[in-house]
Amino acid sequence: MRISTKTLATLLVVTRVAIAVPGISRLTGKKHRHESQFDRLLHRHDRKGELRAEVLGTDPMTFKGLQKKLSFDEIIRRFGFSDKKAFRMALLGKLKSELRLRGWTTRRIDQYITTRSSRMG
Repeated sequence: MRISTKTLATLLVVTRVAIAVPGISRLTGKKHRHESQFDRLLHRHDRKGELRAEVLGTDPMTFKGLQKKLSFDEIIRRFGFSDKKAFRMALLGKLKSELRLRGWTTRRIDQYITTRSSRMG
């Protein structure tokens, strides 16, 4: 995966907040084509879809092809996730394991989440 460690850490904090606070990532506005702020952030930092494809258990090319045909909700259901919250929980686990592979300890990860999430509120 070619995502920088700093970006992974940021996505970890945002994912944790999106899971912990219900409704924070709901769509704003009347049109359904608008994405939530969390989804836009994830798309921006995972432009090639590598991270989301790994969580789904597929390759990035397949994921990109499905994105052109289906909504994200349909894609995650097709790969066995009941809803976006279940996907985000799996994403959180993937981000934590990736940071551990890069030398972060569980304690450092927890401290980082606590420090950064308090700034977001």
